[in-house]
Amino acid sequence: MEAGGRRTGWLADRSGWSDLVRPLEARRVSATGFDRYLGGITLLLFLIEVASGILLLLYYKPDTVQAYASVGRIVGEIPYGNLIRNVHAWSSDLFVASLGGHLLSVVLRRAYRAPYELRWLSGIVLLAIGIGLAFTGAVLPWSQKAYVQARVGSELARYVPVLGDWLHRFLRGGDEVTSATLQHAFGFHVAVLPAALSLFFAVHVVLLMRKREETAPVEGASIPVYPDFIIRQAAAWTGVVVAVITLATFSDRLLGSPADPRMATPSDARPPWYFLWFHQIVASSSRDLLGVNGPKFLVGTACLLGALVVGLPFLDRRGWKVTAYLALVLVFVLVVLSVNALS
Repeated sequence: MEAGGRRTGWLADRSGWSDLVRPLEARRVSATGFDRYLGGITLLLFLIEVASGILLLLYYKPDTVQAYASVGRIVGEIPYGNLIRNVHAWSSDLFVASLGGHLLSVVLRRAYRAPYELRWLSGIVLLAIGIGLAFTGAVLPWSQKAYVQARVGSELARYVPVLGDWLHRFLRGGDEVTSATLQHAFGFHVAVLPAALSLFFAVHVVLLMRKREETAPVEGASIPVYPDFIIRQAAAWTGVVVAVITLATFSDRLLGSPADPRMATPSDARPPWYFLWFHQIVASSSRDLLGVNGPKFLVGTACLLGALVVGLPFLDRRGWKVTAYLALVLVFVLVVLSVNALS
């Protein structure tokens, strides 16, 4: 027993493990609330995306002639290819949802206040990059559904004030959805956006781990980060892995037919789910509102509201409870708009 303890102590001393976990043992976090684990769940989903994406990249061909056929080969011929593709697609959607849920929990806990402004801003950037990663990934199969989503989603960008025309061309890699769009999406999906996401994840973690500047203790019951919180986080990760594999096994993400640019865009065409609220605003607004273009006016209002959300730590320094109520109302409105877009 003593020899085993000496070996364990030697390994901990030589590896620096003791120095690493000592600050984690001293740091305490709240013992209640599932939202505390959303940050770690988001990181896990990103790692699942990276691992499954690398496997898909071994067989994917990023050009309009071979893209659809290569995905069809992954789904129909490569062992477990369909499972890996489903895992990648589901983890992508859950990643965006987890990021949004995490930011909402931060607002409800009013944890955006000083000295956590940079955490909030880095979280907003992570959400924006995550949506970009999901959108570019949705284009890559080059199926008819992917083509229509690329066309409709990029068309919505026209209504963004000031930057609309530039953003529209940027998303398409030109004026129309062509092979350049696929190449553009591929480059950003496999290189630019994952690198940016990794960088901001690292920044976010550094900001989380830095020494607390406030002296107030954690309210309510608390647990040490190591080992209690990490064990609970590992249990949450296990549940997420089981959920992703279950969805990937029993809910196929169907490939559909190959893209045909000659086909007219259906009147009921919709963008990916995270843009449905945006689509509904544009689709339901009148062409003229208060003497200006209706969709641009409403989208401009939504962008102004988004700017207020970004600047929340500087606008609400006290952390008023009304901010949390307004956040819930905003989420409810977005959900209603999204559901209406599906009807």
